[in-house]
Amino acid sequence: MANFQATIHSRPLSPEFMTQARRPASTIQAVLTNLREKISLQSILPGARLTEEELVDNYSIPRAMAREVLAVLEDRGIVRRIPNKGAVVAHVDMQWVYHYYDAREALDGMMVRLAARQTRPEDWADLVEQFGEPFQKALETGDVDRLISLIETFRNRLQTAANNPVLSDLAERIHERIRVVRQRVALLPGRAETMVADYRAVLAALARSDAEEAEQLMGILNRNNRAAIQKYERYVV
Repeated sequence: MANFQATIHSRPLSPEFMTQARRPASTIQAVLTNLREKISLQSILPGARLTEEELVDNYSIPRAMAREVLAVLEDRGIVRRIPNKGAVVAHVDMQWVYHYYDAREALDGMMVRLAARQTRPEDWADLVEQFGEPFQKALETGDVDRLISLIETFRNRLQTAANNPVLSDLAERIHERIRVVRQRVALLPGRAETMVADYRAVLAALARSDAEEAEQLMGILNRNNRAAIQKYERYVV
């Protein structure tokens, strides 16, 4: 369980990280995507400083763009400003995590209901297949990266199928702040096995275009995630 425990430091980005990050990035979105990934995987730890100078130097972007990147991350709650220190990666607040799952249950319910009503059964055939043997194999071999990738694929598809930009924006805003916790949920004792059944059930309902059942099953999935976090909270923070 030691793998779940994050060491919290207040320090600038490591030279190793900045070397890996060094590459041309012509858009703000490219920089944001890379930084969000590094933060979610804790290559950049909570409490680490993010400075305009480092972003300018290592992403080959102008200072104005670096300033905008930090503003977006702050707006999404991924970093926060500290007087005389600047922008630092935010720590995980467990009370916020529980609020997140309450909100996520409502948002996901609306999203899956809309998706079921606006798609055909065959639109989900490829995901049903991926959540069969490939998902089971990833579980059995302990391939957590593959598990998380499949779950992200499902959620991206769901968001696209719901076709509601307001709902998508709300979901993106809260999902970004909780990305590191969401990834650890799959690692909690026993959760991966039950998670397989939860996702397969939701997909089966979507493949039947059963909006009501899909919404109910999505709620069960989120409540099961929340319960697992409450039970093993010390491994999440």
